[in-house]
Amino acid sequence: TKALFHYKKKKMKYKLGLFHGRFEHIHKGHQKIIDRMLQECEKSILLVGNSQAYGTQKNPFDVLERIKLIKKIYGNKRNLIIGFFPDLSNIPQTKKEYEKWGQWILGFCEYYTGKLPNVVYSGDEAKTEWLYGKRKIKKIKISREEMQISATKIKNLLKQNKKEEWKSITDKKIHSEYNNLREIVLSIKR
Repeated sequence: TKALFHYKKKKMKYKLGLFHGRFEHIHKGHQKIIDRMLQECEKSILLVGNSQAYGTQKNPFDVLERIKLIKKIYGNKRNLIIGFFPDLSNIPQTKKEYEKWGQWILGFCEYYTGKLPNVVYSGDEAKTEWLYGKRKIKKIKISREEMQISATKIKNLLKQNKKEEWKSITDKKIHSEYNNLREIVLSIKR
């Protein structure tokens, strides 16, 4: 007799999740947020912001380098879309400017997915309530308390050639990129 196996798709909490950031470059703090989004959403979109910026102390890596690193870690996830968007020219200061910025980001989410997200994930420092406050989008903030990692720390570890410490806060799938990333950071003129 043949046994019949029925595969039942796991019911997810949300249809579409969004997480956006500069990812200069991806680290385990980002991954904590991405992993949660992937567990809770049928489809997820990761948008790499400030895509036009590179070659500076703050933004040493171009968008292709940043996406390459993300794809080395998450490239096989069928429910993850990776896209990018350029930042608006002025950094928002007021609630109204943040709302405009949020609308800009949502436009790119809709471009890549055909839909608006019903949940946005962020670190606890993000002003998601200002970006998306007027919209019926759930906002989930993930605390940084457990992992004190920042893009500045990542870049400093590369500059100081602290490979083992850098490896401790990055995914092993990108460890082979260490020399290349270090070279990019060291090539930036002050």
